[in-house]
Amino acid sequence: HNSTVYCIVSSSSRMMKNRCPCWCFLFLACCFGNNIAVHAKPPSSMRDDLWGILQKNPSKDPKLQEKFGRKLQAYVDAGDDDIDDTLVAIGKSVFGIDVAPVTPENLSPSTATSEPPVIMSFEYMTEFIYEVFLVYGCTKEQAAQCADVLIESDKRGINSHGLGRLKPIYCDRMDQGILWANKPMTIIKETETTALVDGNLGLGLYIGPYCMELAIQKAKKYGVGFVACQQSTHYGIAGYYATMASEQGCIGLSGTNARPSIAPTFGVEPMLGTNPLCFGIPSDEEFPFVIDCATSVNQRGKIERYGR
Repeated sequence: HNSTVYCIVSSSSRMMKNRCPCWCFLFLACCFGNNIAVHAKPPSSMRDDLWGILQKNPSKDPKLQEKFGRKLQAYVDAGDDDIDDTLVAIGKSVFGIDVAPVTPENLSPSTATSEPPVIMSFEYMTEFIYEVFLVYGCTKEQAAQCADVLIESDKRGINSHGLGRLKPIYCDRMDQGILWANKPMTIIKETETTALVDGNLGLGLYIGPYCMELAIQKAKKYGVGFVACQQSTHYGIAGYYATMASEQGCIGLSGTNARPSIAPTFGVEPMLGTNPLCFGIPSDEEFPFVIDCATSVNQRGKIERYGR
């Protein structure tokens, strides 16, 4: 997992590049599935049929789309206790097929739960994230920085990259020795406007902010700053780093590589990373202009969330 990523920061009228590594994994759901069946089957078999249709890429075949829609509605109507919400989400977001899965909201009053939803404040969640990173060995400064990056994702409504990823992306990987809670960063090479940083497989959530801040300071002094980082790990939403630059009057760019999870056009084997790109620009409004997007049809994190 020796990922290398670039972020670019520029002061007002000039561009500056800085690269911070991160994994924003995505995949194309249509690469998976089994054979299509013809006869009515129990919900588990119907689920296999739906994945089989996706494998045939129905986006280019209206008849397949219609068939997928019929089977999806039948699958939802069957009332499987273990309904695959991913299929429902793909049907709605990719093919515009809106079916209503069985949820507490659309159950009859006699069977619906009367308990209100549990709502936690951002302050509570931030403190929880902070405490978790402390337990894993981060310093107080590192834990606070990591918590700030993750909770910012939830505050922006990007639920795929916030608290929901604390365990699977960070805690589990620290447990497995894939990344480490408290690793020193090393500047391998540096000039007035550039730097190459080694993250030594530490948490990208504190490596990324360090690299972007270094790029910002170079941009403020020399007009442009470019920082690249190797051996870093997942660094959350790229928009966090572009916003760091825009808040200080700079134009900021942030990008990262990711593991192969995207099949090339007309391909079926994952060969490309989602490799998100992001930039932020100060504006005359109360907020900057920031665009943060993966170079793929969808975010892998969003599909993982549907899976949960």
